[in-house]
Amino acid sequence: MKTLSIIILAAGKGERMKSLKPKVLHEVANYPILFHVLSSIKKLNPKTVNLVISEELKKYQDEISFLFPEIKYSIQQEQKGTADAVKAVKKKDGDITLILYADTPLIKASTLKKLISEVKANSKLSILSMIANNPKSYGRVLTLGNNKVIKIVEDVDASKNEKKIKLCNSGVMAVDTKLLNQNIIKVKNENKKKEFYLTDLIELFNIQNLLVTHLQCEYEETLGINDRDDLQKVEKFFQRNLKEKIKSNGVSLLDPNSIYLSYDTKIGKDSVIYPNVYFGPKVYVGDNVKIKSFSHLEGTYINKNCEIGPFARIRPNTNIEEDVKVGNFVEIKHSKIKKNTKLSHLSYIGDATIGKNTNIGAGSITCNFDGLKKHKTIIGDNCFIGSNTSLIAPIEVKKNSIVGAGTVVKRNIESNSTVFRRSELVNKKKGKV
Repeated sequence: MKTLSIIILAAGKGERMKSLKPKVLHEVANYPILFHVLSSIKKLNPKTVNLVISEELKKYQDEISFLFPEIKYSIQQEQKGTADAVKAVKKKDGDITLILYADTPLIKASTLKKLISEVKANSKLSILSMIANNPKSYGRVLTLGNNKVIKIVEDVDASKNEKKIKLCNSGVMAVDTKLLNQNIIKVKNENKKKEFYLTDLIELFNIQNLLVTHLQCEYEETLGINDRDDLQKVEKFFQRNLKEKIKSNGVSLLDPNSIYLSYDTKIGKDSVIYPNVYFGPKVYVGDNVKIKSFSHLEGTYINKNCEIGPFARIRPNTNIEEDVKVGNFVEIKHSKIKKNTKLSHLSYIGDATIGKNTNIGAGSITCNFDGLKKHKTIIGDNCFIGSNTSLIAPIEVKKNSIVGAGTVVKRNIESNSTVFRRSELVNKKKGKV
């Protein structure tokens, strides 16, 4: 069985992004561009993965390695072209080498598998091609009318007739590793940019009568990101793909264009998502859940048969059990809400555990921060917390208890208790002016 080595080119400066951070660490669907590519290639089970980076990206090496510890790094000292970037990888092992860019987050593992199969079958080198309606800036693929490639001409070097060709090079290539090692050193920089083009390998292979082919894929898969417009375009495609997948699993999106999903959003069957809902990273929504408009969810697990919103904010590390209602203008953070509990409106719940069958009245809050550190609030099963209650943490309200409206609770409340505290109303007649 042939082994696979992967080289990802990530040393570009990305100056058109006008950003303080590397281009490939900008996010699509709340996940860095580079991480999308790394996640796709993981499915290919490569023997080695080499990331060619710049000195600037080297600063982020620990952040990348934390999620992808198998990555090996090579540094391209100067921007001398794609062939020079590949040369930066000193040891190229594996029977087949897959080379791709770090700024193409829409590329599918299934497409890459097909490309690799071309080399496994009979090609010595195969490129991923696409039809571009506006081929400006792409290298044009010259063929014999079938899938055999003669040459790739870069846009800057193309003649007037060659510029009319719409079959373009995506920059993704699978190649026999042994032949790559033998020929990469033969690539010269005899072009207008004085760069070493990886695509010059095609001519070198053809001179040696080595078969070079292309595999055509969908244009959007190959979209690279160079500026903010590209980022916006790729985000649009990525969101469309996420929503199509979620709808196919039995979810209703009432206005897909106004809903924002993250790369890892999971939503169960028969759930309904209303317009203008934001899903941040690490959100799971169970079956038969309604998420109403203008709700903002991050890092939360919502079980089945819940109703969230409108205007609810659920922050990270929150677990909501089944049959819970979280109404309008409720914020929950780092808390567990047990089943059949209601927080219908105007509440803040932070660092808390709330038992089952409990009602939290309007305007009630957990006062979890003392100015130095956060404290825990525990509310038991079958409790009723009246409107405008302030619970000063650390505190526990035990099961079957009632707290009257407007009470400021500073001490623990025992089970089966009724507690209330409010100032006496003072009503004085207004004197003469």
